[in-house]
Amino acid sequence: MNFTSKKFAKRAYRCLFIGFALLMLPANSFAGTDILQNFSFDDCDPFEARARIMEVHGRKAQLVAAEQTIYVVDMSLGDQRLITEITDTQGRQTDFGSLNRGQWVYVKGFKHVKGGVVASLIQTIDQPLRKKPILRKIIKKTRRSERIRSRPPVIKQ
Repeated sequence: MNFTSKKFAKRAYRCLFIGFALLMLPANSFAGTDILQNFSFDDCDPFEARARIMEVHGRKAQLVAAEQTIYVVDMSLGDQRLITEITDTQGRQTDFGSLNRGQWVYVKGFKHVKGGVVASLIQTIDQPLRKKPILRKIIKKTRRSERIRSRPPVIKQ
């Protein structure tokens, strides 16, 4: 086999290109089973939040919002089955790949004992309207400020 031939170089480049192309494909895999071992609904508290997505991890099927790791799951616990429902603003089903960093979401689920949230619903929402901030004047009355105010204005000629 001649390693310096043009045929070999072309084949090597094709193999490398195909390898990198396969690595770049998005993977829609759900959260690992190690997170959900010994999971019980009785031990978990309910969780609801409206927050902006800070990070999206496609390979792990999780995102970070409201300073919590949100796990997207498809699991069965005995006779119960928990599947995370991902919807858009109109309530139509979408996939995990449609979620982006900076997008606002409504998350409903269960707070996991070891940290994070096992989501039952992730819905994209419109950005909430900002309220006008309340401005208050801070009046500081001290003896010195009263003395300065009581002085007559200095007129320079």
